[in-house]
This record gives sequence, C-alpha cells and structure tokens, in this order.
Amino acid sequence: MGRTSRFTQHRLVRLVTALVLAVTGTISLAAPASAHGRTRDVRVLTRNVFFGGDLGPSVAAQNLPEFLQANAALVEHADRMDFPARARLLAAEIRERRPDLVGLQEVALWRTGPIFDPRPATTVRADYLAILQAALAATGQRYRVAVSQDEADLEAPAGDPFRFDVRLTLRDVILVRQGSPVRVTGTAQAQFQHNVVVTIPATGTTATLAFAWTAVDATLDRRPFRFVNTHLEAVDPIVRLRQAVELAEGPLRTVRPVILVGDLNTGPDQEALDDRLAYLVLLAFGLRDTWPVLHRRDPGYTVDLGVDLDQPADSLEHRVDLILVRGRVTPLCSEVFGTERRTPDGRWASDHLGHAATLALR
Repeated sequence: MGRTSRFTQHRLVRLVTALVLAVTGTISLAAPASAHGRTRDVRVLTRNVFFGGDLGPSVAAQNLPEFLQANAALVEHADRMDFPARARLLAAEIRERRPDLVGLQEVALWRTGPIFDPRPATTVRADYLAILQAALAATGQRYRVAVSQDEADLEAPAGDPFRFDVRLTLRDVILVRQGSPVRVTGTAQAQFQHNVVVTIPATGTTATLAFAWTAVDATLDRRPFRFVNTHLEAVDPIVRLRQAVELAEGPLRTVRPVILVGDLNTGPDQEALDDRLAYLVLLAFGLRDTWPVLHRRDPGYTVDLGVDLDQPADSLEHRVDLILVRGRVTPLCSEVFGTERRTPDGRWASDHLGHAATLALR
C-alpha cells in the first residue's frame, strides 16, 4: 500500500469515528419491550451456509497445472463438506425457531460443463437452495423464496479426476415462512458497485469477487417494515466500508422501520480498527446493534469453525453475523446457535453460527 492509500485510509478512519461519536451520542439503546405491550413480534434469522471451500489456492495458482489441481481440490472439498447432510442440520435449526424471515448468504449453485468450453456451464451439480428447501419441507416447515441475488459467479476448468469446467455461483436469499403473518409487499436486490477484482496469475485473467444485498418490504398486522439481508466484502476493509455506505444510501434509506441481517464481516470486536469501519458507519446511519441490548456480558461470537467445519466450539473469535435495527423496532430476545449438533461424519452445519432474534414492531 502506497503513502497516498495509507493517508486516505487513515483519513477515512478519523472521519467515520468522528461521525459515529457525533451520531451515537444522541442515540440510546432501547431496553427490551414488555411482553405485555401493544406490539407485534417478528422473528428473524440469519445464516451463512458456507459454500464448501476456500478460493485462495485457485486465485494464487501460478500456472495452468496448479490451477487445474486447485480447482479440482475445491470441488472435492465441497463434496466432502456434504451439503445435503448439513442442510438437514440447518433445517432442524430453522424448524426449532420458526422465523418469519430468513436471510441466507453463500447459497451456492455448483454447475458443470465440458472442460475449456467458453460457454457458461449449465449442468447443475448441487443447488444448495433447492437442497435446503427440500430439507425444510421434510421437517414440515415450508419456506418460499421471496428474493434471490447472485453474488460472485466464477467458472474455471477443474483437473483430475473431474476434467470438467466448474461454475460456482454464490447467492444471497431471503426466505419467508409459509403461514407467517408477515406479508411481503415488495422486493429489491443488487450486487454492490464496489467489489474486489483479483488477477489470476495462472490465466492472466481477472475475476470479480462480488457481494450483494436483498430486501423485502413487508407488513405485520398493518405495521410496515423493511427487512434487508446482506453479505459484505470479506478481506478488503475499504471496499467493505464502501459497501456499507451503499447500503445506507440504498435499501436502508427508508422511513420504514428497518431490520438488517447478514454476514457483515465486521463488528465491534475486530482487532483492527479498519475491520470495524463498516460496522461503525452503519451505526452512524442510525442502526442499533441488537445483541448488546440483550447480552451485555456475552460476546456472542459467530466465527470461525474452520474450512473443514471441525474446529472446537470454543474456537470462535468474532461476532460478524449481526442483526441491526432502526426506527420503531425493539429487540425482545435473541441467540446465537449452531454447535448443538453435527453431521454423521462430525462436521458443523457451517463455518459460521446462526443468529436469531424476536423483534417487536411498535
């Protein structure tokens, strides 16, 4: 990073910090509402379901043989992470909590095609959304897709033993429980304008690691609100900050009460101030973090259970799967969950924990 970039980054830190201090000085965290008050409660849940691997070795490969090998290893790893088994765990979690609205991130769609074919691969190998919906239906809980938005859409050849082109499309999805009193009246979705673009040394090409948001306008007992689900940039803190500003100037710009959920890849406990910037800018735009309202002494960590989904439950270090609100919304209760059960081969449902909350619309 050059001198100019460091100066710009430090300036952003100072500006965001000053803005947060100015705004949050006038905002108080509301105490939980009485269960006997004139409220209507909406239950929400956020879950990063984990696409099944690590793109790092593919991006870092220096030549074609390494690239083919890395892509084959990625496919093999995703197969071994056994999403059908993990989906049964996710479905059980959702069944137990019966959220009205579910925000999902990294909902993978794996497709294949002839190797080195320039046309997009179209043969479905694994559709995580369809698999999860089937698992939910098997538990007696049916959830319909309100809105879905593609994030990164990446395709590359995979070597032995696969010898096909593999295409990975990641999606952000909002599900609505059938039979819920919540009524969806409108939807919106988009990729962020600011995303990281990486160069692949093995091919001399570039790939956009796109992130996105989805949103629904809804009513509950004639009370309107907006539910926004997002997944923010994982590595670059300045791109993540700019995405948070896009949220604030886009789907969060409404007079309706707002509920924002997702894997934000930022939070108040990040060691580096740069990694807290996106969280701070969301607070500066008036959002309130529901977790510390209800759990003042519990850090509520939600990551990381490892790329093999086998790290000890006490290895969690940060809280990045958040539920934030603005306007006439009061948190009543919440929990993080995801270490209650494992797949038959001993893996967790995801590398993240889930986060669920019951919120009162006043």
